[in-house]
Amino acid sequence: MTPLLLPERILQVLRVICPILNDARVDWAVSGSLALALHGLPVAPKDIDLLTDRVGAEQMAQLLSEYLVYPPGMHLGVRLVRSYMAQYRIRDIVVEVMGNLEFQTLNGRWNPGPDFRLKQLRTDYLGLSIPIVSLEYLLEFYTQLQRPGRVALIEAKLKLGSEEGR
Repeated sequence: MTPLLLPERILQVLRVICPILNDARVDWAVSGSLALALHGLPVAPKDIDLLTDRVGAEQMAQLLSEYLVYPPGMHLGVRLVRSYMAQYRIRDIVVEVMGNLEFQTLNGRWNPGPDFRLKQLRTDYLGLSIPIVSLEYLLEFYTQLQRPGRVALIEAKLKLGSEEGR
């Protein structure tokens, strides 16, 4: 996995977040476009999405309180998603924290999203230890969100990786 060069503004925020959350041993992982970029996919992240659970969201609210915009609470998102969400602004970058992510099925039932802790890895990026969700997790996530462009991008990367592994 060779990440592309991240925008400097995103890197500055990661330099704030990673030491704080890693030192406090919070369960968390980068998701969304930043995770795709860290996996080496050609996307330009404009914000930072973090996955955690409810406890992690509360811990982050305390640890990152000076940057808090919206405190953790249940939030119904777009495209049939809900989570225990909080929002931060660090150096003009929006950081969204989603705890206990759930997806709504076609029949209206809410199901828990895949457990990010079971599908994560750590990457070292310019001296930062960053937990990120796996490509398989991101494939499930973007499939649930009905984002075919992202799904195709991830599937191509997974196929390339499996061909390289032969």
